[in-house]
Amino acid sequence: MRCFRLLRGPTAALSPTEWSFPVRTLVGPTSRGDIPAVLAEGGCKRPMVVTDKGLASQEFFQAFLEDLRRSDMQIALFSEVNPNPLDTDVQRGVEHYKASGSDSIICVGGGSALDGGKCIAMVAESGLSLEAMDYWSASPDLPSGGRLVQCITMPTTAGTGAEMNSGSMYTDSRQKIKRCAGHTGLPLVAVLDAEVTLGLPKTLTAWTGADALVHAIEAFFVPTYHPMCDGIALQALQKIAVNLPRAVANGSDLAARSEMLVASALAGVSFQKGLGAVHGLSEPIGAVYDSHHGLTNGILLPYVLRELGTATDDRCAEICRALGLTSALQGQAPSTTLVDWTEDFLLRQLQLPAKLGELIELSSDSAVEELALKAESNPTGFTNFRRFSAADYARVIRKAL
Repeated sequence: MRCFRLLRGPTAALSPTEWSFPVRTLVGPTSRGDIPAVLAEGGCKRPMVVTDKGLASQEFFQAFLEDLRRSDMQIALFSEVNPNPLDTDVQRGVEHYKASGSDSIICVGGGSALDGGKCIAMVAESGLSLEAMDYWSASPDLPSGGRLVQCITMPTTAGTGAEMNSGSMYTDSRQKIKRCAGHTGLPLVAVLDAEVTLGLPKTLTAWTGADALVHAIEAFFVPTYHPMCDGIALQALQKIAVNLPRAVANGSDLAARSEMLVASALAGVSFQKGLGAVHGLSEPIGAVYDSHHGLTNGILLPYVLRELGTATDDRCAEICRALGLTSALQGQAPSTTLVDWTEDFLLRQLQLPAKLGELIELSSDSAVEELALKAESNPTGFTNFRRFSAADYARVIRKAL
């Protein structure tokens, strides 16, 4: 366990520290250097590093692999994870894991690489199929001799929060729908090292940050009593509001990058309550059109908030107070204030497109209806403040186009 000083303010996230909730989490620049020691604690020396093709060729990633080798780690590399991970990616990753004689997984990248790597860790030695690891069902018992592989998650984007739990999205390549795998017994260690996010382009910084924003807002809206997750969601929103524009404006701002990694992790913890209709719709859009998840979420958020209307006023008022928007609450509904703020934040400050039609092309009413039906049946949206019907989703799609 690291020793650390009690710090607050903009430099706090730059001080190395370690958390144990909800998973063991190493925080601070250079914390990636502790990965070999963490693996050694469990007797692991042959990790398979999972990432995507784009990241595998980057200089910082190659330096990271070399650091692992210098620590007497025998490295295997799997860099075939798609931007929206497929079940076939997981199958190939499991085959590579077994062929290379690996004993652990290190996931490095955005949410796609993290989700793909976690899926591989759940299947590789468990004796169970990917389909059996259904996040929405009770975690299955492992057959005799099966085990869940030690998995280290190191995000290179600040958005998905995928590093903080076993939940892992993938696309069912046959049915063209998103599924979520998960197992409560997966041994996870998260590494939040902002130095690996410094090279992220401005657009991806904005898009992935929008994902974290949506996570926190949707989790706070879930009508379930969970004050712990609610408090974490508000803390995430405060950090995002301050630090995401700074990180977009200046990608080398290490303090802002560090605070955004923390904010993303907080938002990821908060949605243990559940998510809502933004994700309920964005996931089938991603499955069918292979769109960027965070960007899709950011575009959809204002439209879903409008569809929910004034029924969310109590929740919106709490968010507005946390964001310091109390003066804007005078004379108008809190839901209107929050919609106005999200549009300003997403469109003006982050410069996201305003319309879904700028991202995908829906050629017919039947395509809209089909997408709405997929969204209606997506379990991620079941915990929305008000559960949406296919007609609700179709209305949101048409307005967003």
